[in-house]
Formats: sequence, C-alpha cells, structure tokens
Amino acid sequence: MTKSESPKFLGVRVTRLEDPRYVSGRGRYLEDLELPGMRHVRFVRSQMAHARIESISADFALSEFPGVQVFTAANLPDLALRPRQDVCGAQHADQPVLARDVVRFVGEPVAVVVADDPYIAEDAAELVDIVYDPLPVITSREAALAPDARPMFGDWANNCYVEREMAGGDIDAARKAARHVFTRTYRTQRQVGVPMECRGVLAALDASGADLTVWSSTQMPHLLRSYLATELDWPENRLRVVAPDVGGGFGVKAQIFVEEIVVAWLATELDCPVKWVEDRREHLLASIHARDHEHTLTAYLDDYFRFVGLEADITVDSGAYPVWPWTGGGEPGMAAKVLPGPYDITAYRAKYRSVATNKCPLGTYRGVARPSAVFTLERLVDDMAHEFGLDPIEFRLRNVVREFPYRNVLGFTYDSGSYAESLERMRELLEADRAEAARTRDATTRIGVGISCYVEQTAHGTPDFTRRSVPIETGYESVRVEMEPDGKVVIQTGMQNHGQGHETTFAQVAADQLGISPGDVVLRHGDTAGSPYSVGTWGSRGAVLGGGGVHRAAGRLRGKLCRIAAHAFQTRAEDIVLINGVARAGNDPERTIPIATLARWATRQVDKLPVGMEPGLSESVTLDGPADGTYSNAVHAAVVEIDTLTGILKLRRFYSVEDCGTVINPMIVEGQARGGITQAIGSALLEEFVYDEDGQPLTTNFADYLMPMAPEIPDIHIEHLESPSPLTELGMKGMGEGGAIGAAAAIANAATDALGKPVMQTPITPNLILQMMASGETDPA
Repeated sequence: MTKSESPKFLGVRVTRLEDPRYVSGRGRYLEDLELPGMRHVRFVRSQMAHARIESISADFALSEFPGVQVFTAANLPDLALRPRQDVCGAQHADQPVLARDVVRFVGEPVAVVVADDPYIAEDAAELVDIVYDPLPVITSREAALAPDARPMFGDWANNCYVEREMAGGDIDAARKAARHVFTRTYRTQRQVGVPMECRGVLAALDASGADLTVWSSTQMPHLLRSYLATELDWPENRLRVVAPDVGGGFGVKAQIFVEEIVVAWLATELDCPVKWVEDRREHLLASIHARDHEHTLTAYLDDYFRFVGLEADITVDSGAYPVWPWTGGGEPGMAAKVLPGPYDITAYRAKYRSVATNKCPLGTYRGVARPSAVFTLERLVDDMAHEFGLDPIEFRLRNVVREFPYRNVLGFTYDSGSYAESLERMRELLEADRAEAARTRDATTRIGVGISCYVEQTAHGTPDFTRRSVPIETGYESVRVEMEPDGKVVIQTGMQNHGQGHETTFAQVAADQLGISPGDVVLRHGDTAGSPYSVGTWGSRGAVLGGGGVHRAAGRLRGKLCRIAAHAFQTRAEDIVLINGVARAGNDPERTIPIATLARWATRQVDKLPVGMEPGLSESVTLDGPADGTYSNAVHAAVVEIDTLTGILKLRRFYSVEDCGTVINPMIVEGQARGGITQAIGSALLEEFVYDEDGQPLTTNFADYLMPMAPEIPDIHIEHLESPSPLTELGMKGMGEGGAIGAAAAIANAATDALGKPVMQTPITPNLILQMMASGETDPA
C-alpha cells in the first residue's frame, strides 16, 4: 500500500477544462470538417406516411444539375438496420437504408443525392420524382391494436414488436388482501430529443483505399464501427470511427442510423470523401422520437395506506421500425422494470407492449422510459393521497424503502440511498411555499406545490443487458491511463464527451491519485483508433465506469511511481506520498522528487528503475458495472402559479434534493441536473410532436414544436445528499439523466394541487388547463 493524502480535487468545483475550447470557437464539430474533393449528400425523404413506391425518377434532377448522382435502393446492396430482441414472441423488422418497396413514415429515406455542393444536392433532391400508391395509415396505439388492424409488416401476426409480462410476488394475494384499490390511466406525449447540434456523418477512404474513416456525431463510436464493419463487410481493423466535438446527444445519438451506413457505403463506392449534415426539419421528422406512453396503474393498499401490490398495463407507440441496438421493445420494457420505484412493494405485475405505427421510430432519449414511468407512478401516488386525505409527502414516507441493500419485487438490488431523508429535507424546504399555496385555493391566480420521488438505475452491469436480450450485450467500460516522460497524463477512453464534463471529472480523479493538477491531464475520447473498446456514453454510466476505471488505473500508476521513488530514497513505497507534483518521503519536505522526474526515469532513463521493473507508465482497466447497476435517488419539487382565466402556468421555483453517492464535482452535477430539469420542463409544459390522422407531421419547426427558453426556467435550488455505493469505485453513482426523470411529475403534481383536479397527461398547456377548469370531469382527456 502506498500513502495517499486527503483528496484535493474530489468533491471540488473545478472549472471545466473543456470550456475554453467551446466558448472561444475552437471546438470542432462535424460541420466544421472539410476534406479535399469532398462531396455532399442530401436524402430524398418520403412525404407519405405509408405507401407503396411505384416509381422513382431522377431524370429532371440529373438534367438540371449535371454532375449530380442519385442512388436508390436499386443501386445499393442489401444494407439495413437489423435490430433483434431475442425473446419469446418478439416480431422483427429490418429497416432498409433506403426504402425499397414501401415507405412507413414521413421522413423515411427513399433516395440519396450526391453533389459537389451541399446546396446543389438539396436543390436536386427536390427534383427527384417519386410516385406512391397510398396504403392505410396507423397513427395511434388504439388503431395499431384494433382487431382488424392490418399488420405493418407482411409476416407479422399483429402490430406488436413485443408483448410481455414482468412480475414479482403474489399479486393475486395482494388483490385479495387490499383494503383500498385505486386505478388511473396516464399519458406522456411524443417528443423529439433536439440536441443543439443535429446529426452528421463524413466518411473517407485513405490513399490506399484499404482504410475507411467515418466521422460521426455519435455517442457510441465503437458500436458504430462494429455495425458498419458487419453491414459493409469491411475489416474492423481497417475501419476507424471518430466522434469529434458533439454538440449534445441526450441519447438521440446513442443508436445507429441508416444515414451513417449510406454515407460510409458511398465513400467506398465513389472513392471520395462524402458528407451529410442533418438540418433541423430532418431532425424533427426523422432522427428518433421519444416517450408516447400510456400506462394504466392499479394500486392495492392496506389499512395504513401502504402498498401491498401494484399492477400496470403499459403501451408504447414505437413507430415504424425498431432501432439498433435498443430494438422495438426497449422503451416499454424499461418502464415495466422501473415502475416500482423507491417504494416497498411486495407484489407487482406489469403487462407491456410496444406497437408499430406509421410514425418516426422511437429510440432512447434522456431518461429513456423513466420520465414516463415516474410521471405515472408519482401522479398516482399524489392522486391517492388526495383521495384518501393524506399529505403527499407523508403518503410517500409511509411507503419508501428505508433499509439497504434492498431487493425489490423484481429481484433488483438497490445498493444504498436516502429516500426518506430526501423527502424530509424537501418538506423543510417547501414549508413556506405550501403555506402560501394553501392561501390561494379559491383565488383566480392559484399557487400549487408538487413533488416527485424517484430512483435511477445507473451504470448497468453486463447481467442487466443479458436479461434484455438486445444487440447491446455488455455493460463494461475500458480506459487507459498513461504518464508521458514529462509527467503529463493522457487518458484514453472510447466514451464520448458531449457535455458531461468528462474532460474535467476524469482529470480530477486521476489528479488525486497521481498527486498532480487536473490541468496536467488530457482526456482523449471518441476515436476508435486510439481508445480501448467501449459501448459508448449513455445510461448515466460515464463517471461510475469511466471515472471508476480511471481511479483504478491511476491508482496502479501511483503504486509504480511510489516504488520508483522509494527505490531512490531507499525507503519503503508505503512511506511515499504523491502530492503537489512531487513524491515525498514521509513528512520530510526536503526529501522530494518531482513526479516528472520519476516519469522520465520510467520511460527514458530506465537504468534508474528498481531491478526487474518494466519500463513505462501505462495502465489499462476494464470495469464492469454492478450486476443490477447502482441506484441514485432524488426528490423534485415544483412551485407553480396558474392563472385560471387564461390557463397560463408559470413555474415560480424548483427544488431538487439529489443523492448520486460520492460527488466528484458539485458544479458539474448541478449543471447536469439543471439541464435535465430544463428538458423536463419542456416535457411537462411545451414539447409535443403531433401527427394528423394521415400520419403527416404538424410540428416540424420551432414555431410549432415549442422548446423551453429562459423565461420558462425558474430558479432551481439544488441540494446534495451522499449515500456512497458499496459496489463502485469511490462510491460513485450515475446522475446524468436524473434531472429529466422526476421534474415533469413534480410539475404535474403542482398543477393538480393548484387546480384541485388531476392532471392526467402532458404537456400541460393553457388549453388543457382551461379544459380542466371548464370540465367537471376528473379526466379532461
């Protein structure tokens, strides 16, 4: 063992190291990349929701724009996305990279135009003539499940990607024992992820024609490399994927897209660099969509209003195709898994299904299904509290898990947490707001206070993916930490930093281990050429697994540095301390060696090393997540003000008491939380992607698809509790998605509190509020 003084940087608000690059315009995004001889791509997309392709003519485009090339499915090999969920009853569907015979949603790529200029490509694309024969359109969950509904795919028995059940405990016994039964149905709307940077791909062969490089604005460079290698039949050791600076992902870029396959294939076919950058309308139409859930819950309670059982019926509209690697069953499966939440529920059964409709495919978006599941459960809890005359916080305190580790009704182990403590602290914070709200019950302008309580499973280990039986099979992460001869450190990871602050937090972890400054550490990420294999950045896993790997690898380096220093001082390695850039023998300030000197000895003057020690300072670590992941928790609270005459809802304040275990950098945690809460405000109040009955999208620009802006964002007060996980390095837990998970439920509960009527769906628009005020019904929808 070597000595380590108290951490200097863990838990410290170190200013983000990556920000000078971003704020000075020195970041390099996909759109900034230019290569000699580069050509540009524009996709011709379906304008029909469901139709047979009768003919495609590029004659007019080619005559108007000589030099342009147009490709259809007839010109391409059999390239497709092929997601498979290996579970009983699942129905599979491939998405061809360009539609061959049938289009299944507005925005599906049908042809691709290649030109020397992006604007010529766009103009030529508008002249490609496609004749369609319309087919019946399915635009709702109900229509997809109708007994007479025609299956979306020829060999399907119905329109379900998957229909399954998840259960634990004896729900029949719970039903019989219950003294109170409460049933409600809640809905969350269809959304789009909307990162600041849209998608984009650039592909090029090297001079030999043997090595293909693909730059993509992606969250999973290695998985993209593996998929392209398989689909293009290209040797994976001659295929490099680079994710340059990525302007936000939010999970949207954590899947493989047909555009990435087409652009890579074009680069090999045309033997020139080929580039495509998505515009905002394409993004809204055809990237991936999210949410679109309907849940019916039935709670069984005892005399003391404690859960004895919970049943759920979950239906998700997953759109026209499954996505890779998450398939068509990922969203409802996740909802069913996380619905028991922070509560001590001993009997549970969820029936869930994912249905195919003529809409954009549904994929991962910050929180995945958890925002919908938490909205549903926390609305149910509040509605029950009101129904039975209980304080909503008191109701929750009677039901939350209090002892850890806790094995939940589905067999997942919650490692540690502060569920009751978070609720108690939130009750203290809300005391004045709740008193003020009570005074406005009959006023025109009413104040409401609502909370939500949730757990977030993060850093899932491999067993969790094995259970899912989807194309992403592992939960491990790998890093390599290397000290250069001058004592500076390089961390290589296959993860991609697209806003999480990895360049700072990983550096903090390494700096504490090695006794240097975070500014002496550089993180190299997102390039498959130099990094160990990784499944990417998603699932709130970066700090726990990437940062945990850095901690372990840097710890090994620290041990080696201490042994080198001990050899020089003729003392024990256990007596060496690395701090402030030097190795010190014990507490003697006179007996120090610069760490840079030790690094030079280890790499260039190896005769100074102990006999038998291998030269070099490089360590690689592969770290898997805990079998069931590690569980963060939080309580969110919203204070709203509603004008009952106009239906306008204003957020006055927002509170978060969160617990993500050991905090590396509170400033970054709070930034992540505020970002997630802001997205959830959009979910709660504004954002909705709408189709008409013919499957035509109605919200394809920011005039119609409303996003939260500064006036909609209130003061967000954040407090931290720390329940370190016993299962992870440093006790860290993931938290990147947490802000987005609980906020919409808290806002809906606050609106319910203000109006005295239950909010059953999102978004909570002025029209919805006016309908609720005018209606005597409990469910205005």
